[in-house]
Amino acid sequence: MTLKWCVPHGECRPIVSALQGIMLLTRGEAGCVGCSLQTDMHDQDESLIRYVEEWKGEEDLARQLRSERFGGLAELMEHASKFPIIVFDLPDATRGADYAEEVRGS
Repeated sequence: MTLKWCVPHGECRPIVSALQGIMLLTRGEAGCVGCSLQTDMHDQDESLIRYVEEWKGEEDLARQLRSERFGGLAELMEHASKFPIIVFDLPDATRGADYAEEVRGS
């Protein structure tokens, strides 16, 4: 799972802080292969945040998408002024936010 998020500079620090807390929780989850967070200056007004979670298999990812932890991440995304681009690289396809909605709805 990869989030690419362009945020106004004023929102960057609180979002990064929240993602750092989520990242620490993620690394302790069964099936987590890795988790990383990067920030870059995108332009004068925005910062680019890149948050990546890697899972052993799709079952591990699906379990996490249904978790409270992911619910917190989803809430963070919903309350930001800009919604991030979210990509799920699955064994058979690449999917977007619809994949998370599908898994969380089942």
